[in-house]
Amino acid sequence: MATATIAQHQAQHPWGGFSVQSPPPFAQNNAMSIHPVTSPPPFQHVTNGFGSASSSPPIRPRNDVDLNRDKLIAVLEYFSQTLAVPFNNRRLRLVVHGGACMLLHPMLYHLSLQQHQLHPTLPHRSSTRDVDYIHRSFVTEMAQLGVTNAAEKIKACIAATAQRFGLGLDWMNSDADIALPMATGPEGMSYDPIYYASVQPNNIDLHTIYRSLNGLLTLISVTPFWAVSLKLVRYTPQDAADICLLLRV
Repeated sequence: MATATIAQHQAQHPWGGFSVQSPPPFAQNNAMSIHPVTSPPPFQHVTNGFGSASSSPPIRPRNDVDLNRDKLIAVLEYFSQTLAVPFNNRRLRLVVHGGACMLLHPMLYHLSLQQHQLHPTLPHRSSTRDVDYIHRSFVTEMAQLGVTNAAEKIKACIAATAQRFGLGLDWMNSDADIALPMATGPEGMSYDPIYYASVQPNNIDLHTIYRSLNGLLTLISVTPFWAVSLKLVRYTPQDAADICLLLRV
């Protein structure tokens, strides 16, 4: 992915400091590059009738609704709006992995479409049912920034979004956290190696895959190395196709 040519959008970095789950602090850039998704503006999708709060059934625990790229953007845009009040308009970043990254990353999505046109019999990802994010380090980072009850707040926003679109509660989840590795730094402190690698300036520049219109939500994909590693652990036929794409960029 490092070979991709990506437009630079300069913005003040809203996250200061470093996580207690990280090694000693690294040099911070004063600017962050954002990769805008290339779909039509998400608000055009939010009002397209894809679910509604008034007609939604009680929230079920598991999501069985397939989300293509446009629907996923619509859901994320609404989700970003629900974050405004509980987080006092603070800009939030989530480190994500899994199928949602394959849909939202501009280069991976383009390669997927191209591969499907050339080899229509190969597995092709056109949708996902969830967004996998690293919850444990998000909560730690928020606590260091003085945000209390971040876990409860984000879960309430996830639930509100599920209700709005008729999704299962796990449309955004951190189920994989329990299986993600931890590492020990030089001083003997435990830290999250996946999260740490993901929030390095270079990865932020290259693999920020979504930013909401209101600027309150940014999604950063895990590094390609970790993306492949996590998919090898899971390894379904769809993951095999995703790995092939990841190895091409």
